[in-house]
Order: sequence, then C-alpha cells, then structure tokens
Amino acid sequence: MASVVPLSRGADTGPSIWQRVQWHGEDALTSTSQGWKAIVSLPRARLVHFGPADHEINLLFETPDRGNPAGWGGHRLWLGQQKEWVKIWPPPVSWESSAAARVTERAGQLRLELSPVEDGWPDLVRTYQWQGDTLVCGAEFHGGSRPAQFISIFQVPRTAEILMRADPGLDLPNGYVQLPSGAGPFARKFTETDHVERSATGQIVRLRHLGRIAKLGFEPQTIIAHIAGYKLSVARGPETGERIGEPDEGFHAQVYLGREDEPFIELEQLTSLWAGGKSASASVLLSAAKR
Repeated sequence: MASVVPLSRGADTGPSIWQRVQWHGEDALTSTSQGWKAIVSLPRARLVHFGPADHEINLLFETPDRGNPAGWGGHRLWLGQQKEWVKIWPPPVSWESSAAARVTERAGQLRLELSPVEDGWPDLVRTYQWQGDTLVCGAEFHGGSRPAQFISIFQVPRTAEILMRADPGLDLPNGYVQLPSGAGPFARKFTETDHVERSATGQIVRLRHLGRIAKLGFEPQTIIAHIAGYKLSVARGPETGERIGEPDEGFHAQVYLGREDEPFIELEQLTSLWAGGKSASASVLLSAAKR
C-alpha cells in the first residue's frame, strides 16, 4: 500500500487554504470557497468529494475504502491515447491506484506529482485550486518521449441524469458518436439506445444509467449532471501545448454509462494530442448550483 506523502509548503505561500482532515479514515486535505467544499484524499491522490460546504452530500461517486470493487471513485486522471497503453486495462498503477510521490501547496494551488510511468510517458501532475466558486482541476505533463492527451474523468452516482447538446446532421444522424466499448466500435451512424431521451427540439439529450454499457462522444461542450437537487457542471478550461492531433475525431466530451455492477456514470473531458518531449497542461472547471 502506498504511503501518505506529507504536504510541504514554501515560506512565501501565505496562509494555507487546504486543511488536514480524515475522510473515511484516510488522510485528506479539504478547502472551501463561496459555499462549496472540496476534499482530496492523499492515499488516492485525487479529488474525492465536491459538494455544498454546509451539507455532507457528495456530488461525486465515492467508495468508502480503497479495496472496493468499484474502484477509488472521484476524479480519475490518465494520459492517453488509451490504445497506446501496454495493456488496454487497467491504467498504470501510478495514475490510478497510488499515492502521489510529492504533495505541495503554493498560493492556494494543491499540486500532486505522480510517480513516473515507464515506456516513454511524460511525468503527470494533478493540481487543484479555487477560482471563486469553481474548482479548477488541472493537469500537467513534462518530459517523456511520446505524444499524450489528458483524460480527465469525474465519476458521479448512477442516479444522475446527464444533459448534453446534440445537433443531428446528415453525417451525424444522432448528433453524437458511439465510442469503442462493450457496446461496439466507433460509429457515426448507429441505432440510438434507450439510454437516451431527446428534448422536443431534438437538440438536447438526457442520458441515464440502465445497467448496460454505452459510451458516447459529443463535440466539445460543458457536461451537465443533475444530482440530488443540484446541477453539476464539468467544463473544459485553458489548455497549453503543441497540438498534433485530435483523437476520437475531436468528440472530446464523453459519457460512459456502465454495467449493472458499475454504480457510477463517468463524465469525461479529453484534450487534443500534444507533442511528446515537451510540456503541456489542461484543466477542467468543476462547479455546481442548487436546482
């Protein structure tokens, strides 16, 4: 089991906005801003809780222990393309199931540097910081020899309803694509499943977890989830790097609806493919409001 890495801070950072707490018996750091609370587990090296500061409700899917068959929950962060991994599954241990190698805070930004992954992958860093009531969930990579994209995944409870914009057209009859998964290969033209309910105009779709796999890709946009009376927004933030490609034909706002034994929905914001041997960064903006 990975050890918990102590939080270090420079002398010029000012008062810490991240405070130590226990979360399900794990060492964690918590911070609040403008009525919202975030908790980052140190053994899991990830955001595990996001919700109102005056209520214990968690808008993210959580598992109470690290041995749970459903995984570690919260905010997953990988480098892709996934087809370039040594094995298609599971993700490298450093990205998915280890504590960070180093944890620091500077000027309110929490930085979690993950252990290196071999095979030419860049070194990956997670960051979390507030901008008003929005939590900026950042990612950086440095070095390495292979191109990479950021894959940022937020797990939410299976009871969530997901709203996406979908504009049907001649080459895209449903307004979105089917992505490679247990439901089939990449496809622009396919039969819409009952996971999807359309608005009267046909341009807004509502997605539900039905216990059967569906993996859908949309043109870049904010992903909206309705959860327990709240509206959670998962939006793309600023990106930097040398862009060299667009995996999944640029359908980078993605939703995974899983099997019956997967009690979560995954809201995914992917980036372009960035040149290897250099640095790149991306962020996802997490915010919520009472419905």
